[in-house]
Order: sequence, then structure tokens, then C-alpha cells
Amino acid sequence: MQEFDDRNVEVLGMSIDTEHVHKAWKNTPQDKGGIGPIAHPLLADVKKEVSTAYGCLLENGLALRAVYIIDKEGIVRSEMKNDLPLGRNVEEVLRILDALQFHEKSVKDGDERVCPAGWKKGAKAMKPTTEGVAEYFSSK
Repeated sequence: MQEFDDRNVEVLGMSIDTEHVHKAWKNTPQDKGGIGPIAHPLLADVKKEVSTAYGCLLENGLALRAVYIIDKEGIVRSEMKNDLPLGRNVEEVLRILDALQFHEKSVKDGDERVCPAGWKKGAKAMKPTTEGVAEYFSSK
């Protein structure tokens, strides 16, 4: 969780299970099938309202594995949904957070930049214009 704290972001976990199931998961070590102690809140969406609103509820009533990055204004900036057998990628979530924070800072500084596919912190970005894209790719 330190990586998220370093980026000054709030992490919330959620599932369609009850708070009692969550407590059992947190009280069970990972090597025994639980999640062990976690540092972020785990919310219970037992009525499946949030899962439905965010489009990650399957027809059979189960929820997909999903990550939503929501900005300070409450706008969903990224959503990653995986089918049940597929895990999530924390490194990709951190990369997306870095890209979003980089973009927001560039806008605030008056020199808007956008991040190309696979962009990583410290890498070159591009201006969101035809000329900016051309300049970016011609310098590669």
C-alpha cells in the first residue's frame, strides 16, 4: 500500500460479499485462503448497487474483478475489468495513476501533455496535437 500512499491516492476495496465474509477473509492468512490483514477499507456491496452502476455485474449475479480510477472530481478516468479467472495487475494500476498525475500536473503547469501507450514515469510524453504526436514519434 505504500506505493499508493506515495501517490496520495485513496484505495477502497469492494465485493458483493457481506462484512462478515470480509472479516473472515481478513482474519484468514493468505496461505490458508484468505487475504490476511489489509490497510484499506473493504466495502460490502451486498445489494449489488455499485457493481450494477459500474457495469461489472455478470448475469449470474457475480461481480467481475475490476479496478476503477476515479479522479478528485469524481470522474472515472480508467476502468479495468477482468473475467473471474483473471487477476488484476497492481503495477499497471500504478502506471495509470502515474500517467494521470503527470497529465494533471502538465495541465496545471500550462503545458498539457498526454501519455502514449506503455508510458512510464520519467518517460517522454507528447502534446495533444497532431504536431505534438508527430514530434513525439519522430524523436523515437
